[in-house]
Amino acid sequence: MTFFSTKRLGAFGAVLTLLAVSPSYASTGNGDASVKILRAITVTKSADLYFGKILPSASAATVAVAESGARTCGAGLGCYDTASSGAFHVVGTNGEVVSVSLDSTTATLSDGASHAMTVDLGTSTSSLTLAGGAGDFSVAGTLNVGANQVDGTYTGQYSVSVNYQ
Repeated sequence: MTFFSTKRLGAFGAVLTLLAVSPSYASTGNGDASVKILRAITVTKSADLYFGKILPSASAATVAVAESGARTCGAGLGCYDTASSGAFHVVGTNGEVVSVSLDSTTATLSDGASHAMTVDLGTSTSSLTLAGGAGDFSVAGTLNVGANQVDGTYTGQYSVSVNYQ
């Protein structure tokens, strides 16, 4: 090697040494991690959706039960007995908000002998704050009574879903 290239190599080595011992511009910090464990939600039926006793007519009509339990009887129908909306009690973590939904907006009521009626379901409660760790909501329905509906006791089920938001 020549003197000139050795000198360059030495200068390059000095620069590398300076870079290796220069102060670091990196820094460190700490982050926090947390979790809130929620209580499992329980949903309990506290009242059935009950349309009462209905005397059908020669024309199809509807019977509506509001979330308040108030019943509206369609033209030509006779409505007897006290009606009630479906009611549910929800228990979960205090102060949390849950969403409420019907798994289907219709249900079928059957007498077990191939006679049926449909119910259109609804609830105005789409979310609920669990004050004190609990809350309640109601389900309304409109029963579609056929013309000269066959007598009998008609039953069916519907499902609700409640989830944390």
